[in-house]
Amino acid sequence: MTTAPHISVVIVTWNSRAVVLDCLDALAANPPSAPWEVVVVDNASTDGTPEAVREHAPSVRVIANDSNRGLPAANNQGIAATTGPLVLIANPDTAVGPGSVDALVELLDRRPQTAFAIPRLRYPDGGLQVSAGDLPSLREALRGRQAQRRQADGDQGFWWDGWAHDEERRIGRGHEACYLVRRSAIDEIGLQDEAYFLDWEGIDWAARATAFGWEVWFTPAAEVVHLGGTSIRQVPLRWIVGSHRGMYRYFAKRTSPALRPALAVVVTARGVAKAAAAAMGPAAYERAHRGG
Repeated sequence: MTTAPHISVVIVTWNSRAVVLDCLDALAANPPSAPWEVVVVDNASTDGTPEAVREHAPSVRVIANDSNRGLPAANNQGIAATTGPLVLIANPDTAVGPGSVDALVELLDRRPQTAFAIPRLRYPDGGLQVSAGDLPSLREALRGRQAQRRQADGDQGFWWDGWAHDEERRIGRGHEACYLVRRSAIDEIGLQDEAYFLDWEGIDWAARATAFGWEVWFTPAAEVVHLGGTSIRQVPLRWIVGSHRGMYRYFAKRTSPALRPALAVVVTARGVAKAAAAAMGPAAYERAHRGG
């Protein structure tokens, strides 16, 4: 590039060769108007992901870790390795639609207190993927996605399952599959908490941003296709364990020390029950995220 990038795209991969090339192709087909750069941070894939990216997209910088450092640590590597004032963090199994990145940029331009801009997500078959919600209460987190989905709260709760995602709205938190972040907000609130491994790091980031007076906004003008669960399906039980560790850390950081032992017992019991159910039934990701 001959000019400094305005948008830095950070993609973290782990055994994602089958999908990340399509992700890069979608960016190339639907690029932002402003100068941009891409860095892929690979967490010790064994399927040839780094080599495939280098061959398929020579302009993309690849950081190949020799161990799986987890998602937030790898996201932080990508943020630190880039310079754009706006950072698009994208899962490798996403595909941005025409004009989507520009729509996210335009939202941040109009709303200077916005730290995170969240797009509307679609499944590959066109179905709506819920991507907006509130910062969770412990009760909501323990009840889980299925209980809330049956309750059909509309635009309330951990996930807004009953909302049409058809208007620009300020939200509490968004799906972390693909989102645009203002680097000046990162400078103030800090990078992602690397004590998380996979899951809850984005919720924690949104909560910290809110505490500093930043906002999170959703826009349907940006649309992204998200396959979903590419890494999770490879290690579903590890994901359940990691998710519950993340849940505990999120609430422990916001709970008095005297109550943390009880919190640990409750969250651990929930994790054990989820692991047992996953071993006996359909894939955990589909049940949790699409009601399969």
